Amino acid sequence: GEVTLGATKTYKLTGKIQVNSGATLIIPAGTRIEGTGGTSAYIAIAQGGKLNVNGTAAKPVVMTSGLTTKKAGDWGGLVICGKAPINSATSASAEVSGLTYGGTNPNDNSGTIRYLRIEYSGAIYNANKEFNALSLFGVGSETIIEYVQFYRSSDDGVEFFGGTVNTSYI
Repeated sequence: GEVTLGATKTYKLTGKIQVNSGATLIIPAGTRIEGTGGTSAYIAIAQGGKLNVNGTAAKPVVMTSGLTTKKAGDWGGLVICGKAPINSATSASAEVSGLTYGGTNPNDNSGTIRYLRIEYSGAIYNANKEFNALSLFGVGSETIIEYVQFYRSSDDGVEFFGGTVNTSYI
């Protein structure tokens, strides 16, 4: 099924939102999502799930901190797990979310992200486990990711774990 958020609402993200296989989360232009709760608050797209962020230059979608005094690491970030090839194995478990990623479909489609700003996210658990603003695990080439801005993430703005996705205007 599909779930569409309301463009005029501010959503409070206090835990994990997971979009499972066969489901689509649609976020219209101007929608604001405010996360709190550190690494327990994040959005994860599982293999076969889709995220469509339909921001515009004038009205981007904003995922940010819900705290009065904002700082890096206030919430987790956005994780997308696709079915595209990775170099270490046929599939693996994502270091954040624990979801499976990777596969044999280089053309896998996890949705469309346009005009998204991710702020005050991320976390470093240890040297081998980090929550980035945007973590792309085995994401395929039919996924569109354009015009994405990262601000004050405690780790990387974007990190790619294999996959065949192309991005523009990051």
